[in-house]
Amino acid sequence: MVPGLPPGKDGKVLKDMAVFSGWVAGIILIAGLTWFLTQPIRSRNLMRAVNRVLEQSGSFHRLTEPYYPGRSSPYLGSWYRIGLAPNTSSETFAYVFAFFGEGSFFPCVAIVNNYGEVTELIPLNRHGERILSQITPGLLQLFVSNIERTMI
Repeated sequence: MVPGLPPGKDGKVLKDMAVFSGWVAGIILIAGLTWFLTQPIRSRNLMRAVNRVLEQSGSFHRLTEPYYPGRSSPYLGSWYRIGLAPNTSSETFAYVFAFFGEGSFFPCVAIVNNYGEVTELIPLNRHGERILSQITPGLLQLFVSNIERTMI
């Protein structure tokens, strides 16, 4: 018997709670499956968009394929391999993530060499270019060291 309810209403309340819980579990399951099954499509679309921005900005870097390092990232972002740059023989990687600075988010790419060192941070929009130039070196170093730790 549920306290505060008239006798005979216990079964209806439990049934309603079970139906509601089933709906919530179903929605979570569908959302999780959709997120998991669309990962290749989302990665490919993000790669195309970033390559388009890098080309427009005059950068020679191009993302070639998704990369999955052994450790998870401290930020929500995606790792990619980069095609070999001119005059280099080592493999490089790109980490595409949302940088938070001056109270707003902006997309950014960190170029990481095969030793796990961030060699360049490239903002992917004009707002990011302006904000990145104003961020203190200590905050930039914090982001860079967290990204480098992911590659180790």
